[in-house]
Amino acid sequence: MSEALQRRTGLRPAAPTVRPAGPGVPRPAATGAPRGAAPAGGPGTPDHHEDRAHRRTTSTADARVMVAMTVVIVSLTVVQRLALPLGSPVPVTIPIVAAALGYLAYHGLLREDGASVRTYLLAMGTLSVFALVDIAWRGTGSLTSLLLLVVTWAALCFRVDERRRHLFPRVQQRFETFMLVFAVLGIVQMLAQFSGAWSYTDYVREIVPPDLVFQGYNTSYPIEYGSPVIKANAFVFVEPSVFSQFLALALLSTLSRGRQLWRVAVFGVALVCTVTGTGFMVLGFGLLVLAVRRGGLWAARAAVVLAVGVVAALLSPIGPILLSRTGEAGQSNSSGSLRFVQPYEYLLQRWSDDPWSLLTGLGPGMADRISDAIFARSGLPISFAGGAKMVLEYGLPASVLVGALLYVAVVRRSPAPAVALAAVFLNAVTSSSFLAANIFYVVLPMAVLFAGRTAAVPAPSPADRPGFGTAPSIPWTVVPTSPTGATR
Repeated sequence: MSEALQRRTGLRPAAPTVRPAGPGVPRPAATGAPRGAAPAGGPGTPDHHEDRAHRRTTSTADARVMVAMTVVIVSLTVVQRLALPLGSPVPVTIPIVAAALGYLAYHGLLREDGASVRTYLLAMGTLSVFALVDIAWRGTGSLTSLLLLVVTWAALCFRVDERRRHLFPRVQQRFETFMLVFAVLGIVQMLAQFSGAWSYTDYVREIVPPDLVFQGYNTSYPIEYGSPVIKANAFVFVEPSVFSQFLALALLSTLSRGRQLWRVAVFGVALVCTVTGTGFMVLGFGLLVLAVRRGGLWAARAAVVLAVGVVAALLSPIGPILLSRTGEAGQSNSSGSLRFVQPYEYLLQRWSDDPWSLLTGLGPGMADRISDAIFARSGLPISFAGGAKMVLEYGLPASVLVGALLYVAVVRRSPAPAVALAAVFLNAVTSSSFLAANIFYVVLPMAVLFAGRTAAVPAPSPADRPGFGTAPSIPWTVVPTSPTGATR
């Protein structure tokens, strides 16, 4: 208001009114910023641009880790049966996983774990010394088998960057999704055969050249002697038993996350369709670990659900076959006896006849040679599990160090201990896969690469949340973790 107008009217300009702060009314802060300027830290400021750039970088890093983990999971499932004809078949999983880890290392998203590296060097060094003694002194063992073991197990020494470990639940979910597809395929295999709409055909063997497909596995195996119905293997798994073990691992992963529990039913039905006991062994072991970790109430609920599932399985057309196999371990020359009784009887007899083998073993690769010799002599397909094979070939001291490596690299500080322990059980007890990377490497995405403390994930600023200024360029989540970064 001009001075002349004030003299004519006698009015004075009113002072600005300041409303007192009250409930829900913030006190305005004094600032010298011009009207229309962005507040400190808001859109248009250097801090804001830096924060958005950090989140874009984080989004790119997360995407790269998920791409690499998807490639690893594909190598463990879709191309599990494929091999490279390099003298002796080499799983195509090895170069694929090496490429995925190299991709992460190139982008600075992979690092070595000091404790795992030290334990690996100690275990592999001791194991190599005993193996070379056998090769030089006894004249037994394969240097190629030794080198394959050393190279394969080197992957246990690496971890993803700690700022990416919050992705583990997403990796679990992706593995479960792959296995869900194959579970449905396995169920369809059985339903189509029982209905007579389709007779089993191994499409992988028909399409892929023989030199690129693993030989020597019981890939197509009838549900019982003389039956035209073949156990479910989802076509891509080397054996129905391996399929069942992966299904059990996926089921345990779903339970450990506590999300999308409807998947448990699908995995359970598919597990029954494999008509093998090893998957149930892995599942039982994992459920026992979960029951110990989660307490009596969880164990009671799980027992009720498990009892219902067992009754439903026994009432199915496959039920009588499953029931007839429950006492196999005590039956001479049965499948259970050939896997879980006779190999250990042979091992004890060998130690009795040759005490020195308890210390140094018989040499790398000897378990398979002994199995082949027994089969040629008696027609009995004895199969040494991973743990028994390790002790037989490398001796007890080296095997103890290998067990320490598995604990340090796979189980210790695992984001899902029950899944990690079940994966070790799978490889050591129910499968002879310590040298089979296409099976052994399941420990990488499900335990090894995400072991350790999970770094906190920064939440976006309020200005970048939907409804406050500019919407964020990427979705954001904060994964709650325990102080050790582990889930039960």
